[in-house]
Amino acid sequence: MKKATKYKLIYRLTLLLFIALNQIYAQAQVLELSLDSCIQMAVQNNVKVKNANLDIKSAEQEKNAVLTKYFPQIMGMAVGFYSDKPLIEYGISDIGNAGIRDVIQSIYSKYGPALGISDHVSFLEKGMITGISAMQPVYMGGRIVTGNKLAKLGVDASVYQAEIAKQEVMMQTEELYWQILSLEEKKNTVVSVLELIESLYKDVDCAVNAGLTTQNDLLRVNLKRNEMKSNLIRIENGICLSKMALCQYIGLNRNDSIAIINSVGMAENPTIYHIDNKDAVAQRYESKLLDLSVNAENLKRRMTLGEALPQIGFGGTYAYNNLMGKDYTNLIGFASIQLPISAWWETSHKLKKHNYLIEKVQNTRNDITDKLELQTQQVYDELDAAYRQITLAEEAVEDAKKNQKLSNDYYHAGLIPLSEMLESQTLYRQALDQCSDAHINYRIRLSHYKQLIGK
Repeated sequence: MKKATKYKLIYRLTLLLFIALNQIYAQAQVLELSLDSCIQMAVQNNVKVKNANLDIKSAEQEKNAVLTKYFPQIMGMAVGFYSDKPLIEYGISDIGNAGIRDVIQSIYSKYGPALGISDHVSFLEKGMITGISAMQPVYMGGRIVTGNKLAKLGVDASVYQAEIAKQEVMMQTEELYWQILSLEEKKNTVVSVLELIESLYKDVDCAVNAGLTTQNDLLRVNLKRNEMKSNLIRIENGICLSKMALCQYIGLNRNDSIAIINSVGMAENPTIYHIDNKDAVAQRYESKLLDLSVNAENLKRRMTLGEALPQIGFGGTYAYNNLMGKDYTNLIGFASIQLPISAWWETSHKLKKHNYLIEKVQNTRNDITDKLELQTQQVYDELDAAYRQITLAEEAVEDAKKNQKLSNDYYHAGLIPLSEMLESQTLYRQALDQCSDAHINYRIRLSHYKQLIGK
């Protein structure tokens, strides 16, 4: 019997040790994340940023491709053929002048067969032509230079778009991060209220057993306790889903265990971040993209004008053929000047079209710039309102805290019913939640405003 007890004790100790080791291992696997580390991982791993960087590389390759237009265009060529009969054949019988034909026929009859000479000649029965040529453009109406400028604008535009994508990812990361922190703050509030209700439940249970109150009061406390437990379950589920969303967004496995190590902190007066709306818009990448669109339209007009200007080039060709039954090689140099006279009329209408398009792009730029200034002012106003809301929420928390304490004292003194005391706890929890939401809303608004002003 003692031996069985000894084995049972060893088994329990082993089980406890195993559980403890599992807990230690699980804690060691929790990845602690700060806001900065989340942003850094999102910039490195988010698909939106990766695709934007690929767009930059694509635009750079396009620029490199256009650059080749400055250099000679080299082309090789090879043609071979075989015919069942010569394409060109000419004999003595084909001579039109009868007198000459008879004289030549007489001479051929006397000497030709003995010398092994045929009475006709033929060409182009089979043969091959090969060659290589190079054409160096000298002046193409300015289209090569303009095309390279357009390609460079494409690279600049892709860089600006990548920066915009990066800022959007950073802001979305912050929103997900603060959302998790907000839910954890609410969880702490519910846990604190639940502890108070658990203590109250014990007091009311004792009062019921002592005959000082009714079973209904105990039921009310139990219902409130169950309500808090249900809220806690919903919040924990929300935290779990939010952490999975954050992990997916910053490039981690969705099932990774993470812990948020930052706190909400004190809210700073937004006036220290405020700058003039025009200055803020001028340095935004969206504004730079609008300027690029105007420049691009001007360059497109220049490309159209180049179609009606002279085109000058020179080059050379080296060729080989054996069409005449003998190897021949040729080296040919040439120059080319083209003046598209008939295109001038058409080009004049195209240029007018581009003038309208340039004016349209300028109008769009001015309109969007005004809207961006209004957006900047609106975001700052929302930030300022969020900062003021924090003060109101903190005052509400202090009032609700005092009310909850007084209600608790009055209840134990028998001056108010249990329902009023439970209501005061509900109001206190709501005030804490609203204060937490106010702080989180301020952080999100501040992040948005910083993005707009480039900080």
